Amino acid sequence: MRTVGRIPAMCMAMKSFFHAAPEAKKVREIGRGRTDGRQAPAPALSIVAMVADEEDRKRLANIAGRKQLQVRFADGREEAWVIANQLDAPVILCDRDLPATEWRDLVQLFASARHRPSVILISRVVDEYLRQEVILHGGYDVVAKPLREDDVVRSVRLAWSYWHSAVKMSPQASTRTVKKSGPF
Repeated sequence: MRTVGRIPAMCMAMKSFFHAAPEAKKVREIGRGRTDGRQAPAPALSIVAMVADEEDRKRLANIAGRKQLQVRFADGREEAWVIANQLDAPVILCDRDLPATEWRDLVQLFASARHRPSVILISRVVDEYLRQEVILHGGYDVVAKPLREDDVVRSVRLAWSYWHSAVKMSPQASTRTVKKSGPF
């Protein structure tokens, strides 16, 4: 008889738990700035891009607008270095065809930044040799021109995921600070 008496009590406890759950969800969302019951939007992923061609800039800006990416364009390596370190940007896109700039030096420079961003090279020619060379110089991936939305988004999200997991495993992860000056 005792077990029969507990069942209604358990049912009441479960009922109150499930009826309270929506209220708890609402409290969590209020903390994130939402009171209408909808999920708060995920924060945009910050990336720095050094792109030579104006058409590629427009295409990248359009992709970023649709896919919750915050792109900051830089015209030179000094400006890109400052922006990347101020934002602690996890992903940097570098155009292979930047005037008066050697892409290998750029990849090495940005890969050596204190926050260790994932560097993606944008190139008209993409083959295994170039991918291996980018990785050898500290980069993450190569994306082909003309820029296609699915290629860019896939590469950027995977690069962010790689960066994020590397930061978690890094012994300096808890003491990481933004470096505001560079080698310039």
